[in-house]
Amino acid sequence: MKKLFNLLFLCLLGTMLVACSNDENFLIRIDVQRVASDDSLEDEDMILDLITLDSIKSLLEEVKWEPKEEPEDAGSEDLIATLFYADEKDKPDELYLYRIWYNFDDTITIISNNEEEGYGKLDEEYADKLKSLLESEL
Repeated sequence: MKKLFNLLFLCLLGTMLVACSNDENFLIRIDVQRVASDDSLEDEDMILDLITLDSIKSLLEEVKWEPKEEPEDAGSEDLIATLFYADEKDKPDELYLYRIWYNFDDTITIISNNEEEGYGKLDEEYADKLKSLLESEL
């Protein structure tokens, strides 16, 4: 019985250590600006709602990124989004700038300043959801 208790205790301790050592960055805020037809930027709005942030992060995981690919000159973007990620309390936030275009085929094109992402497309299956989440604050 004592061996079973010790084994259970070690499993619980191992689970707690794994859960506490999560290296994932947390999306804590998104600043969104619409780009007007004359290429001027409209007022910036913040997305702070945790459920909305989590939904946006999940949708961005569906983007098909091409880190080495150079996009065609598509003109002025429709939105600019700055994503703020935090991983530790004493470290400054990581900022990723996303330039976002809405395409005629209901997809979204994104250019990121993150070298690991670069240029990417989001299929129409997810594009409408992302568009509505980003524009809900505008």
